Amino acid sequence: MSAVFKALSDDTRLLVLEELRKRDNQSLFEICVRVIEQHDLSLSRQALSRHLNVLEAAGLITTEWSGRTKVHTLNRTPIGDHIQPWMKPFLE
Repeated sequence: MSAVFKALSDDTRLLVLEELRKRDNQSLFEICVRVIEQHDLSLSRQALSRHLNVLEAAGLITTEWSGRTKVHTLNRTPIGDHIQPWMKPFLE
């Protein structure tokens, strides 16, 4: 669970998750364009790729190949299975 919290501790990764929540199944290029356009953030594809790797290692996103393009999808399971139950006592 600490990998999930570590992945969520970065503002850029939170923006990436928000963009995938709005529109799933995006390529690296599509996410990069949306983050730059929607949030006025200067970010290279290499930097975004590193952020995506952290999110994938934490299980927050999944990836699969569609031809020659790697497509990223939000994985809601860690949020529902780990974060919500952990936070519930703090919200009561």
